[in-house]
Amino acid sequence: MPYWRFQLIHRYLRPFDYTKIDENAPLPKVFQAAEEWSNHIQRVSAALFQPGSHLAVDECMVRYTGRSTATTVVKGKPAPLGFKIWVIAQEGFFIRWLWHFKGSNYHALSRGPRRKRGRPSTQEREAASKEAAALTQLGNTQGVVISLCDMLPKQTYHVFVDNLFSTPPLFRKLRDHGYGATGTARPNCGIHKDLKRDKALDKLGRCDYAFNEVRAIPTRDNKVNQIAWKDNSLVLFITTVFRGDERTEKKRKKPSVEHPRARPIQQFFGDETAKVVPIPTAAAAYNDEMNHIDRAISFNYMVPSQIGRDISHRRIGGSVFQTPYSTHIIKKVKQESSIGQGLKRTSMIKKHGKNT
Repeated sequence: MPYWRFQLIHRYLRPFDYTKIDENAPLPKVFQAAEEWSNHIQRVSAALFQPGSHLAVDECMVRYTGRSTATTVVKGKPAPLGFKIWVIAQEGFFIRWLWHFKGSNYHALSRGPRRKRGRPSTQEREAASKEAAALTQLGNTQGVVISLCDMLPKQTYHVFVDNLFSTPPLFRKLRDHGYGATGTARPNCGIHKDLKRDKALDKLGRCDYAFNEVRAIPTRDNKVNQIAWKDNSLVLFITTVFRGDERTEKKRKKPSVEHPRARPIQQFFGDETAKVVPIPTAAAAYNDEMNHIDRAISFNYMVPSQIGRDISHRRIGGSVFQTPYSTHIIKKVKQESSIGQGLKRTSMIKKHGKNT
């Protein structure tokens, strides 16, 4: 559809109320236009979908190549240019999401019981100072994880994140909120200095770890476990759920990497091309559960849609919400077909439209 035709249609048919757009609000206009739809779909999704205990939090890109100050570039993504949103998902279903924009503030402020009137006691002042110190250690990116988890129904969750979010202060805060957490970690995230040193030596090919060896070091308060596992390279994990000595058998293929840091795994496989290896359960669970969001993204790119210089309000209003709706339809059909009540494609088209 050309731009001039869209403008003509837009005079009489608007997907949002333009009178509610606040030019001075910190939230960009493109997100303000989609906010009402976003809140409605999240409420309906929450009513239809009861999340389980294992969830994943990650960033997601909505492709948009037009002009907008709210676009972001994230290299390595299927859509490197577009709008970025923070998502918490399960089994390819987007449960809740938050907009990413310049100046956004998603710091997690936990409100405890109200203090009585009068001068605070020494214990109350000490507790308040500890709470403030803990919050200052969490960045805006880490605060997103807690904000998304707090939007879900109150129950125990095990949240999986990648090394963009993982820090010991975040995992400690998640534990205080009643959430378990597991994720990969970067050497500069505040992990134990010995594991940070081992990671640096591994890059140089001088690490003394044997293949599949695990070393775990808890934090001083014994609330967060820091794990180093030797695979093709040394992988760092942070978790509040696993001890580090749990094992899960997985079939592994011999890698073709010839870097010095991969010598232990090459020696382990020898002439065999595949083996069943008891890898750490923390790594196995992370590999199984961290792809909840990738499933939805893969499905979104399988659905034919117009990609290009669309109007930003229309683009984000259609593409961001196409994924949770479509994945819900697929999950519903899958459940019905499992009990012998599968739907034919013709009935699907009549009920949900051609794009399902």
